[in-house]
Amino acid sequence: LPNVEIVNGIQYVRINAKGGYFPAVSTAKAGISTKIIMKTNGTYDCSAALVIRSANFQKILPQTGETEIDIGISKIEEPITGVCGMGMYSFNVNFED
Repeated sequence: LPNVEIVNGIQYVRINAKGGYFPAVSTAKAGISTKIIMKTNGTYDCSAALVIRSANFQKILPQTGETEIDIGISKIEEPITGVCGMGMYSFNVNFED
């Protein structure tokens, strides 16, 4: 799980947003408090306009920086999907035991 780490009981999933989302699919542990860290670096395309419906999140990310999105305690059967404002790019975070 190279882009997923647990620090002090909180799980962080790091995703880069620029010309899409990388990695496009992440796997994280279910049942613990989880935050997605969206990292931008000179991001001017539509991947900066992020929507995560299940987390009630809709925001224009800063062109460069990190945005922390608290998605709470995740369940195995409820993957998180993020999509850009135009629907061109997306990412999934799947949860397992």
